[in-house]
Amino acid sequence: MNIAVVYGVVLAKPVERVLATGEFATAFDVVTESDDGRFTVPVNWVTTVKSLVCEGDELLVVGRVRRRFYQSGGSVQSRTELLASEVLPARRKAAQKKALISASEEIYGHQSLSQ
Repeated sequence: MNIAVVYGVVLAKPVERVLATGEFATAFDVVTESDDGRFTVPVNWVTTVKSLVCEGDELLVVGRVRRRFYQSGGSVQSRTELLASEVLPARRKAAQKKALISASEEIYGHQSLSQ
């Protein structure tokens, strides 16, 4: 099973591009802090609407981890990133709770955390 949840702050200005499908791909890094230290997680989010993510935003990101390969400088490079399915601002607590319950139900075979 591949489900990832990250809660942190957007490190720098996100990079957005328009895909051939008309969708928007937004790439940004989320910084998390814990007792183990500070970690940066690269996030890629593809949506049908323009992203409103800004540097300094506190977010909950739910998605899947993937390793992407690409050609650069004559050699094959790779990048591990979080492919976001949901990106929710800190102020949207109810939506965050719903996203976390949905992720946990997927993990635990539809056993609800709210019970």
